[in-house]
Amino acid sequence: MPTPAAEIIRTRYDMTEWALHFIRPTSPESQPSDSLLPFEDYGGFPYHEDGDINWRFEPWARIDEAYQLDSEAPSLSVLRKILLDGHLRASWAFRNGHPTVYGPRAAVCFSEMPLYALVDYARARRGNMVDRYAIGLLKSELFAAGGRPVIYGTSSIHSESPDTVNGVWPRKLHLSCGIAEAEQYRYVYMSHGSSKDVDWSHEREWRWADHQDQYDCPGLPIWLEDEFQETPPLFSKALVVVPSNEEAKAILNWVKQLFDAGGNDFSIPFDKDLLEATAVISLEDVADKLGSTDYGHLRLEDIPRSQLKHFESPEVTEDFVEKVRVVHSQAKQAGDKEAEQKLEVAPRTKDGKHVADVAGWAELVVVDPQSPLVSALRQLDLVYSVPEEGYFIRGIGGLGWKSEQALSLAEAAVQGAKRVFEENFPNNRFQMYTRWD
Repeated sequence: MPTPAAEIIRTRYDMTEWALHFIRPTSPESQPSDSLLPFEDYGGFPYHEDGDINWRFEPWARIDEAYQLDSEAPSLSVLRKILLDGHLRASWAFRNGHPTVYGPRAAVCFSEMPLYALVDYARARRGNMVDRYAIGLLKSELFAAGGRPVIYGTSSIHSESPDTVNGVWPRKLHLSCGIAEAEQYRYVYMSHGSSKDVDWSHEREWRWADHQDQYDCPGLPIWLEDEFQETPPLFSKALVVVPSNEEAKAILNWVKQLFDAGGNDFSIPFDKDLLEATAVISLEDVADKLGSTDYGHLRLEDIPRSQLKHFESPEVTEDFVEKVRVVHSQAKQAGDKEAEQKLEVAPRTKDGKHVADVAGWAELVVVDPQSPLVSALRQLDLVYSVPEEGYFIRGIGGLGWKSEQALSLAEAAVQGAKRVFEENFPNNRFQMYTRWD
């Protein structure tokens, strides 16, 4: 039986069971000044004022350095990075060089506005970098994880602690305001009746901070398996909201690839059950089904299940699997033949012992995560997933070719195999991946 409060939420269009984390493009204006960096031996801006506590995030600083977003990366790229990280990154929400999150810890921000309000709000604030991309979590689960509604203003006059480093960071309220340090991440400044009114209450904001300093990621863990070795996962489902059908397909492919890889490029494992339970919503698809672009009073919970898209792992017949096995064998033979022909005419080193070429790897990649071909290759253990690159087909190419490590020979072997796969599976996309050894 639902509680009376739950029944009220269910029947009121201005209420929702979901909390949305807006995805924004990166911007230099939203980044802290380098002059504020407090720790010389930590890469990037910290997530906690205490260097000893913040040090546990150092591996993620190295990951960010290896996977850097552009200073003005679009929202879709930021969303892909969030999924690859497996968590929502906490921040200080810098504006005009000053943090808007108070207290010793960075926080993750959400809004409990319904879906229709998200769309209208994004349209109204497009110049302020709000976009129609979001990640949704159930409010009940977010609350259990420690998320809380923000506190808009205080009963007393706003006053800040004089201990703020350089007068900028971290910002803390004076004790006279009545909010303990551990809860100050929830505070949002509000002012009425003065020369300049400040009121952000329309955002109906929630925030989460790791107030017990228990997680090894610098934010709210959602899809990270290692964070839940001794405790149950925080979330049973997640929603990803994107503007278009094309972007929805791209994100579904990305989630499927992360699922098949089982972890990111830095050997950090994912919670595969939650990846399977992650749905993607296209606002374009929702508008088409409604018959107009007027979202009315639509909420996430009102969207039909058929429009909540999950990635697919197509089932394949034994005959199809056998066909893939045979084609793989034929492709390998064709690749060997082309490499042999290349070897016969390849220039040699002065001593004649080797091909005059750089050493390197070349491999054949299929880039259709939700295809029957990938299902069959996975069943045959002839493919492995690498986030950002695709599905590498085993046994094709590799480091050079046979005893020669020449990159040109490896590329020839892959090109020969690629043609065979393309002839037999014209609806799939293939590409060659190369790198120097």
